[in-house]
Amino acid sequence: MLVTTHEATRQALLDHASLSSAGNFILHTGSEAVPSLISQSDPPEHTFLRGVLRPAFQRKAMVNALPWIGELADALIDRLPAGGPADIVTDLAMPLTSSVIGRLVGIPEADWSYVSRLCLDLSAHVPGDIFAIPAWTELEEYLTRLAIARRTQPAKADDILTRLVTAEDNGRGLTDREVAFHTFQVVVAGLESTAYTIGWTVYQLLVQRARWEELLADGSLIASARNEGLRHCTAIQWVMRKAVADTTIDGVAVPAGSRVVISLESANLDETEFGSDAAEFDLHRGNSRKHFAFGHGIHLCLGSELSQIEITSILERLLDRMPGLRLADGFTPQDAGGALFRGLRHLPVVW
Repeated sequence: MLVTTHEATRQALLDHASLSSAGNFILHTGSEAVPSLISQSDPPEHTFLRGVLRPAFQRKAMVNALPWIGELADALIDRLPAGGPADIVTDLAMPLTSSVIGRLVGIPEADWSYVSRLCLDLSAHVPGDIFAIPAWTELEEYLTRLAIARRTQPAKADDILTRLVTAEDNGRGLTDREVAFHTFQVVVAGLESTAYTIGWTVYQLLVQRARWEELLADGSLIASARNEGLRHCTAIQWVMRKAVADTTIDGVAVPAGSRVVISLESANLDETEFGSDAAEFDLHRGNSRKHFAFGHGIHLCLGSELSQIEITSILERLLDRMPGLRLADGFTPQDAGGALFRGLRHLPVVW
């Protein structure tokens, strides 16, 4: 079953009792054992894992992260050639999200780009069997080594890797392999979706120059630009569920055993919710915050506030430091590719 409307999506994402997340993002697998990642688990396992990770993304942690995220963004802009050209996606957005999630997880700085490259390779294969390709074996071995090292030499910082290594559920801790699996999940979640949202938002602001000029004149619209970018881009296009009991979605019967694909992208462009111009990017849309870019219900993205901080940090600095920003001549949008993520592969600009 394919779910496409805003209301049906809301109902489906809330019905975790009848619609299981086990196997989410995976159509099939030839692997002997598929790991139970947080996005592929149901309560009580999901509740335990979310409890382990939640402190890293709570309000206090995000407030503390705000200054150094801004510093990372400034440092990336400092490296750009005066006046350009530069690529918003590959020179700013992706390096920022890679650095931020790498630091929060506890990955050594020298390895941030290496881990990101492996994760990008893996996400391009979704919803296929990612656990059967070489990049997964390489990443799992690397993260397992980090987990083992963290057990023997605990980090001083309270990073995500340390939280996973020290977590216990009814007296049972996570194995090194489980720590690796969950670390992979966090890195992937924090890497591509925000980077593509940044790229797409900047593109929409520049492709119709009046939008950029309006933001320059009124900085209070940055939050609106961010929310509309999240709605209009919807970097993670879909999620999946499996009915473990008979249920209904918006009045339609869903028998037990059914696979359900929920189109977050379609829901975020639903004209019944966002108006007849839902397909347009509108800085003054009053209900953009009702988007499902971060999901909904018990699987609402833990890093939603982090993502918004990153998007805002980039937009604020581009407006302040590059007011003359414009698209490079001859630019033609090209999708990043892959079945799961939507976004621009490149966004060349000058200023």
